[in-house]
Amino acid sequence: MKGTVFAVALNHQSQRDAWREAFEKAPYTTPPKTAVWFIKPHNTVISTGEPIPFPAGETVLSGATVALVVGKTARRVRVEDAGQYIAGYALANEVSLPEESFYRPAIKAKCRDGFCPLGELVAVDSVDNLTIITDINGREADRWNTADLQRNAAELLSALSEFATLNPGDAILLGTPHHRVALRPGDRVRVLAEGFPPLENPVVDERDVAITPATPPARHAVCPRAELRRSRQRTGLHPRPPSRWCLLKRRTPLTVITRRRCVRTTSSTCTMRRSW
Repeated sequence: MKGTVFAVALNHQSQRDAWREAFEKAPYTTPPKTAVWFIKPHNTVISTGEPIPFPAGETVLSGATVALVVGKTARRVRVEDAGQYIAGYALANEVSLPEESFYRPAIKAKCRDGFCPLGELVAVDSVDNLTIITDINGREADRWNTADLQRNAAELLSALSEFATLNPGDAILLGTPHHRVALRPGDRVRVLAEGFPPLENPVVDERDVAITPATPPARHAVCPRAELRRSRQRTGLHPRPPSRWCLLKRRTPLTVITRRRCVRTTSSTCTMRRSW
């Protein structure tokens, strides 16, 4: 899945019960009445079989759930029409550090590398009564049922598409219970549900996980206007040029030509000319 992964907090009744007292105090004074969204960015997404990096000195929690996968562009979708926009579902593991407060977005807790394993897409009609099991090293550690969610898949897609256009390949994690399973380096965690291929990942000390960043290609001096033309051809968009200066490669000293004066220097092998 190449799209954006959205997730929702406080969508399980046990979460709302656990935070109820805190939400009755300032600054909240009342529990949220709408869905509480966050995003799992691309660096978090891994496939089955890939390692979950374990940061030294931290507590890491598994959050077995299921993801709705968008099949076509969705904008302001009604709940009753939501099924037309769903390509299928996939098992997911919303891995996280412990959350102690909702005062600030939990970027560090939610957005670490490898903190969102996603399984294979399965075309099923509904996951409104799906039992999800967490298995650690061959032993069942937790199970829960999606019937306990406050908002089902169709309601979440409708709520999110009310303000954000969803594109094919985008995913929505439907939520997790308040109780999560603690992980340790060396564990093998599996997320299981009837009708879905298992989602299995080893837990590995992050210092032993090789992260290979993409190497950007070498860039050479180019004319911004030529680069702008190429950008227009690629995207069909027509942004304004970033500058009115055009850099032309020559084997002469740098000469800056303006309306009033000409400045010459021997520190470069380019000529810079301003177009009026």
